[in-house]
Amino acid sequence: MNPSFLAPKDAGLGISFPLGLAYLGTAVKKAGFDVVALDAAADSPAREAENGLLRFGLDEKELRERIAAIKPDIVGIGCFFSSRFPAVLETARTVKEIDNRIIIVTGGIHPSLMPGEVCSHPEIDFVVIGEGERTFVELIKAISVGGNFGDIDGLAYKSDGDVKLNRRKSYIEDLDSLGFPAWELFDMEKYLSIGEGRWDLGGGRYAPVVTSRSCPFRCTFCSIHHVMGPKYRAHSPNYVVDMIDTLVGKYNVDEISFEDDNLTYDKDRFVSICKGIVDRGINIKWNTPNGVHVGSLDRNSIGWAKRSGCDSLNLAVESGDDFMRNKVIKKGLSSESIYTVASACREVGIKTNAYFVIGMPGETDESINKSRKLLSDLRFNNVSIFVATPMPGTKLYDECVAKDYIDKEGYETDFVNYQASIFTQPSIETPGFDRMKIRLWQHRLYITYFKATLKDRFLNWLTTKPRGTIAMMVKILFYAVLGERLSYSLIRGIREKIK
Repeated sequence: MNPSFLAPKDAGLGISFPLGLAYLGTAVKKAGFDVVALDAAADSPAREAENGLLRFGLDEKELRERIAAIKPDIVGIGCFFSSRFPAVLETARTVKEIDNRIIIVTGGIHPSLMPGEVCSHPEIDFVVIGEGERTFVELIKAISVGGNFGDIDGLAYKSDGDVKLNRRKSYIEDLDSLGFPAWELFDMEKYLSIGEGRWDLGGGRYAPVVTSRSCPFRCTFCSIHHVMGPKYRAHSPNYVVDMIDTLVGKYNVDEISFEDDNLTYDKDRFVSICKGIVDRGINIKWNTPNGVHVGSLDRNSIGWAKRSGCDSLNLAVESGDDFMRNKVIKKGLSSESIYTVASACREVGIKTNAYFVIGMPGETDESINKSRKLLSDLRFNNVSIFVATPMPGTKLYDECVAKDYIDKEGYETDFVNYQASIFTQPSIETPGFDRMKIRLWQHRLYITYFKATLKDRFLNWLTTKPRGTIAMMVKILFYAVLGERLSYSLIRGIREKIK
């Protein structure tokens, strides 16, 4: 199940198809066990909860009724973000109160990063570490026959009051053998009719797909290797095209989001997927919300992306400064490649959206101004300027703890909180900058983006997004008249009042 959760009103819709749970559903079904999927977050409209918060999904009474009707032996609760862990615990407590014999298993990003801490909670019986299809099935089999948990790869469990960790040693090599996600366990129409529209894709009948796992690169802020392992593994092009064809034919999907950590790493595989979509006449639009490594793109792959329905590419630029991008973040990406790829996308008509990460140790006004130049030169269709967030298990986290750039105890408490705003709010402070400085840098970059957007697409924005255009113009005016700090404070104050 996917638990219902609390979130601030301005956190966005927050509902999308739980792809990881659907793959687990297929694995459990193939093993011969009865499985029911419950997306408690999507099964009830968002409603006012408390202190400016919304509850997404079932309340406690509704959840009790659903669990009582299902009568499960084992409940597996997905935890996609650390900020959702309070929801996992709340759900686990409710389930245990209904019947303490029900076994609670959790998995996902946060439990995989902190399996010992998560499993130490009395409500949690087991934690699946990393990819779960094989481990979860082995766990169910062991529970069924009263077997030993010590030999199950990638599992945290309790023994004689202590938490035991079986660190993951192996990963699934043949991803095609997993089969397709168990879409049939869910009310697909509920997700397909949301029409949220991500990165201006259009708001049609959108479905997420993942065609590969992990990433061969080692960016210092990224935690994917602790969840999906150090080795890049991929589905075959035929599997991917068959899956998209099934979504289009069976569920009338017309928009796809490729949510890989590195979709384009294997250029030949990526081009084969695009060619397969074209050869079969599959009519879709698609994008890459997780971002792609710019260095893995070239004019040939960009051309095939466009022919197969690519509407936009989210480019993981990270910084306009070579030192920050390659020596600090360890991206392995030249500025020349960024300019070449952005130009090629513009030539074929693919929108480019850029991801920046600011506030890494070593960031300076000079490095930020190099990012400003990149924004001015390339005039991306959209940008997201994320704040460096030290995820437990990453090199960034280890450095920040070692150098006292974060308060480890307080940080971990705040990190696991339903109001946590990871990737958007500063948490790192170094001798070179404080949190306010990071906010001002973010403000400076957005103003630069606004100026470039209005210069490049003023009439288009004015006719299609008049409110957004006016907001940009007002922010630019405030910045010019009041300066960076005062304009930031004024805009933030206005935003808080509007909330």
